[in-house]
Amino acid sequence: MATKAPTLPTGTGFTLFLTGLSGAGKSTIASELVRQIEELHKRPVTLLDGDIVREMLSSGLTFSKNDRELNIRRIGYVAAEVTRHGGICVCAAIAPYRSSRAEARERISAYGRFYEVFVSTPLAVCEQRDTKGLYARARRGEIKSFTGVDDPFEAPQAAEISVDASRGNVGDEVKRILALPIKDGILKKAA
Repeated sequence: MATKAPTLPTGTGFTLFLTGLSGAGKSTIASELVRQIEELHKRPVTLLDGDIVREMLSSGLTFSKNDRELNIRRIGYVAAEVTRHGGICVCAAIAPYRSSRAEARERISAYGRFYEVFVSTPLAVCEQRDTKGLYARARRGEIKSFTGVDDPFEAPQAAEISVDASRGNVGDEVKRILALPIKDGILKKAA
């Protein structure tokens, strides 16, 4: 567990940074986080989904370690700007390397709170879901450097919360996640 920072005033910007394997449920959880924050807490949210960021902001990047780190650096920069201006940012990216996530944490924490959410769904479940067929292609050698197959995923060591999207209800997991900024006083309880 990360060291608890001092309570900040309600309305302070913060980032929920979801990391985990492809197919872990990051996008599903992120979408529900956005919905609940906007509907129940009446705050606008910026969503930085890894697939969309790759298409719109990082389209020229490969899946090399350097390019993956640059992709997370870009996500961290945008999230820091949202946080700096008092906004809420939800990031959903594989972000396989601890060093990249640590850099994002440092950048964002300069302006508000950073919550690392480890979506710890087991690899076997992610492969079973494989809605895009990526794991199957990686196992056949058609995709190289695929996280979880032939490229590492460095699990967080100090995430604020870990959720397993293969168990329980997404809504319940989202409530657990949102309890963090509520407890810290930067998100009001839903009416």
